[in-house]
Amino acid sequence: MNHALSRPAGIHPVLAWVFTVALGLSPVLLMSTMDGGSAGYYGLVLLSFIVLAWVRRPAHGTTWCDNRREYLWMVAGMAVLLVGVLTSLVVHGIWKGSEVEKAVRFLTVGLILAAALRVPRHILAHATLGLLGGIWYAVINVAWLVLSTGERPATRQFNAVTYGDLTLLFSMIAFLLLGLRITRFRRIEFALKLVSGIAGVAAFLATQTRGGLLAIPFFLFIAMLVQGRRMNRLKLLAAALLLGMAGVIVASDASMRQRIHLGVSEFDQCQVAHLSDTSVCIRLQLWSAAGHMIRSEPVFGVGGGDRFREELAKLADAKQVTPTVARDFGETHNDLLYFLATYGVLGGLGLVLLYIAPGWLFARRLRLDMTDRPTRLFAGAGLMICVGFAVFGITEMMFRDMRTASFYATWMACFLALSDPLRLRSGNG
Repeated sequence: MNHALSRPAGIHPVLAWVFTVALGLSPVLLMSTMDGGSAGYYGLVLLSFIVLAWVRRPAHGTTWCDNRREYLWMVAGMAVLLVGVLTSLVVHGIWKGSEVEKAVRFLTVGLILAAALRVPRHILAHATLGLLGGIWYAVINVAWLVLSTGERPATRQFNAVTYGDLTLLFSMIAFLLLGLRITRFRRIEFALKLVSGIAGVAAFLATQTRGGLLAIPFFLFIAMLVQGRRMNRLKLLAAALLLGMAGVIVASDASMRQRIHLGVSEFDQCQVAHLSDTSVCIRLQLWSAAGHMIRSEPVFGVGGGDRFREELAKLADAKQVTPTVARDFGETHNDLLYFLATYGVLGGLGLVLLYIAPGWLFARRLRLDMTDRPTRLFAGAGLMICVGFAVFGITEMMFRDMRTASFYATWMACFLALSDPLRLRSGNG
């Protein structure tokens, strides 16, 4: 007699909910702690292994996913960054385990996706409510800092720019998913998403993050695409009105308006004295320094570890950047320039593929039949994350540490699973 335990064809509801809750907690942990985001990520990876080990393959003639080939291509594209990091480190004779681990974390999108595809969609969709939790922690955190200091909030989890950008991203997704009912309480859920989105935008404005404003037109464009492929006059008018409203809201915020005017003034000052230690001039110095490194080491970059700081010190000696920039900054405030300067052409290509590989899948799903509205909404949310990180990364280094890399991989997997149009679903999932 065979006493081996057989694995169930479907996932146990308790395991499905545990996985979903772990996924939903990640935004709150990201916005509230310094280490909780990584701890939660490791827990989710462990749960992914458990799901894959416990849930056996479905019966013959059915499949969990008909899109395995395109997912494999996506993971292969996202693996280019790891190849670039390893190649640069080997060429320069350097080993930096944290940089390798960060590149590896992006690849766990495949593992988490494989597990998420086995969770019924009507359960997995509840994870998106965790974004609302992330918004409300950010709102309370920013409000407390502003009220207690009367100044721009100095958030400790991330700097104010990254913190504000993430809050804006969560808020835009909350607005996008207004038309999707996840719980039984339709009106309460709608009101919670709406209020959360408004409060999140207010918190974003309180961080006085100028670079995040660049992403708002892109978010509005994605929202229009979710409503259908044809951009008729009504949609264009709606987009123009929404963009105008956003402009009015920003202009009515005195602190943000002052920050924008200050940025313009600093930019003008940089044209005369480009080695000034102002916010804008420092960024321009860092971008110029990165350009110098890219020209000197275009193929493999200058290397990881402390090599970027060492190169900045040399440029400071040559009077190309200020001593303050060389002493206080170890990155470029721009993701693409940093990865190109540090890891060379494969590093830059790898970063671009981090955006394009999943973004292409989400964009394709926006071309699906309008009758599958949840799929389109989830695909639009995933595309917002791809585009948001790409645009935010122009003026800030969003992938400075591993926590944002973990978040990116986790929520790529979540929205890919939720928007997968062909996977086997049970019940409402």
